[in-house]
Amino acid sequence: MLTDSIPIDPKRIQLFEIIGRIDTNSAMQMTHTIQKAIMSGRTQLVLDMNNVEYINSAGLRELVQIFKRVQQAGGILILVNPSEYVRKPLELVGLDSVFTIYMDPLWDASRLTTPSLPAVPRQMCYYA
Repeated sequence: MLTDSIPIDPKRIQLFEIIGRIDTNSAMQMTHTIQKAIMSGRTQLVLDMNNVEYINSAGLRELVQIFKRVQQAGGILILVNPSEYVRKPLELVGLDSVFTIYMDPLWDASRLTTPSLPAVPRQMCYYA
């Protein structure tokens, strides 16, 4: 279970559901959105990438930049259920050993909370 992997701090965690294509046009937009969360103190980031249909080198570069920013802020970045369109490029360039990747076909954001914790902030990011 993902909550066994990270200490959940409801004031610091943020879930992003990434949908669509992460390419040259959308990669910076994704980074900007996530950077706002980091700047507001949300440094435990979970990126649900199950519905990503495409990622190119610009998208991979921005994921690395996000990872670096989160680490500098003392946080963590977890990629949840990356689609094969994300997994294969990550493996090809060796980033699968850099990122924390959590694979669970039954994963649901509700698993990040318990009855004693508030709901985790969730943001959907759709890139066409």
